[in-house]
Amino acid sequence: MSKIAANLHWFIILYISFNLYLNYEEKMEAIEIKKSSIPAIRMQIAKKRKEKKQLKQYFKDIENAKQKIERVAAEVESLQKQLPNRISDTENLTLIKGLAEGLNIKNVFLTPGTEENKGFYMVKRYEFAGTGTFLQFLIFFEKVAESDRLLNVTSLEMSKTDKKQRGRFQLVNCKASIIAYRYNPNHKEDRGIDLIEKEFDGKKAPLKRKRKKRAKKK
Repeated sequence: MSKIAANLHWFIILYISFNLYLNYEEKMEAIEIKKSSIPAIRMQIAKKRKEKKQLKQYFKDIENAKQKIERVAAEVESLQKQLPNRISDTENLTLIKGLAEGLNIKNVFLTPGTEENKGFYMVKRYEFAGTGTFLQFLIFFEKVAESDRLLNVTSLEMSKTDKKQRGRFQLVNCKASIIAYRYNPNHKEDRGIDLIEKEFDGKKAPLKRKRKKRAKKK
């Protein structure tokens, strides 16, 4: 017993050393496990960084698209203002009737219609009728097109007159629609930006749900 008592401290040292060794082995195993997971974690981090970069670029692209749309829409609105800002029945009727009578076109009939909304511009139709030769009407429509006013002939109908022809030129009855234009000050060009943002929110929502699901799994 005296021998055992004399060597007891060695047993204690061995016991402590053995436990320290076991703890060391456990720690080393834990470290190795963590080391082996580092590449996977790095890949996940790289993936998330790439995703973040793409999202940043996507936000940037959306802002660029919105700015470009706004610029084009502003250009359209600027172009529409090149149209006249009003339609004067008195001036248009005087011009058209004066051109017809100046060419000796007979039975001139001219009446204005109502304005029609065509989006960024308004139109007003004038119904014209008269009797004359093909040459007279050819010159008449050329003069209408060459006038300072923005007028356009949209329909044309000619038929032989029932009157007995006196000269060598055939007389015809002519009906035509002559349209005048002005810009619509109440029109604002649709940007479509709300739709772009709505589509972006629709793509963004599944990504948020996916992230929440992953968080629960962890």
